[in-house]
Amino acid sequence: MGLDLEEEKKKLAAKKSRIEAKEKRLKEKERKVRTRRLIELGGLVSKAGIDELDSNALLGALLEIKEKVQEETLKKWQEKGEAAFEKDKVENGEALIVAFGTEPSKEIKGKLKNLGLRWNRFRKEWQGYAQKALVEKELQGLDVKIEAIDG
Repeated sequence: MGLDLEEEKKKLAAKKSRIEAKEKRLKEKERKVRTRRLIELGGLVSKAGIDELDSNALLGALLEIKEKVQEETLKKWQEKGEAAFEKDKVENGEALIVAFGTEPSKEIKGKLKNLGLRWNRFRKEWQGYAQKALVEKELQGLDVKIEAIDG
């Protein structure tokens, strides 16, 4: 009977350890999602051209926006933002990730650089802003995956 109790304690301790590890991974994932969102917000502030404002002015502007949020105003802002993103996409291309099944030739690497993409050595893929149709045309017939990242 004492042996069964000790065995049960070990099982519960192992289960507790697994739950704690899972909780730690979940918190880390939540932290990464929050960090990514904060970085995106900083990018939006920069894209809007108001990143030169001092912190007090920027916070004041954001608080005023919060006060003015109404359904019709929000819809107008969404349309204006969507148009700005679309204009930027037409002018500068869209965020792309290009991954190859096998290492591309020097010629292909040169084309990717000329198209505005850069090698990410950690993720082992090409990334950057470019016209997707142009990249697809240049890489036609190759073992490649081209993914557009929604901004």
